[in-house]
Amino acid sequence: MPKPFDISQLNVTETEIPNLLEACSDSRLLHYDDGEYLFCEDEETTEVYAILRGAFVVEQKSGAAGLQAIATHHNEEDNPCFVGEMSYLGAGARTASVRSSGATYAIELKPSHLETIIERFPHFTRILCQQFSERLKEANDELKDIVATNAVPVAQVDVMAGETIVTQGEPADRLYQLIWGDVQWEQDNQPVSGRPVMDFIEPGAYFCDLPHSVTVRAKTEVCLVAIEKATKEAVVRNYPQLILKLFKDSINNRS
Repeated sequence: MPKPFDISQLNVTETEIPNLLEACSDSRLLHYDDGEYLFCEDEETTEVYAILRGAFVVEQKSGAAGLQAIATHHNEEDNPCFVGEMSYLGAGARTASVRSSGATYAIELKPSHLETIIERFPHFTRILCQQFSERLKEANDELKDIVATNAVPVAQVDVMAGETIVTQGEPADRLYQLIWGDVQWEQDNQPVSGRPVMDFIEPGAYFCDLPHSVTVRAKTEVCLVAIEKATKEAVVRNYPQLILKLFKDSINNRS
């Protein structure tokens, strides 16, 4: 458990600290020993910590691997920083755990105290603004990564009547989705019955890295979109119903 301490123990030279403690009279000075947690991931706590001295490790859950360190920070003397400040924005449950590395000395603040800091303490406000800016940049970068991971880049393909869309025996390197028009199916140069699966042509071959089992030609003018194999994982995420349909069809064909 963290223990209270007297600010005189640190011999701080940052002049705003005593004034801040006076202005936020219900804040607490807490000393954390090595390995003690300031807060844990998924907790609904809202306290904000101004770290005056010490170091800490930021950890997140990572499946079977358990907690994984994602960042470390060593606080330089008279250069405080904040942790847990996102609770000021109503960020909900904690998204990570913060563990003391060695001895850590902190001021435990309430989110409402940050308004006092912004109004009256320019040094701490600069630190807060810098950290909020960094958090927003991290969130923006993470959002960009999510969009890029889930995006499915497509190319429009227009095919005239009689032209071949896919050829039997050739690699299914692209997935074609029929937008409008009519197609016909052939196997070993003979017409066979067939139709797209949820508007996709031969999706099983595409996902299983198999050659096309049929040749598909345009019966009329046809408009399609083509999806490259490199974005296969994004297709799975965006069309889970297609994967489920293929899975069910595979089970039915075996029975």
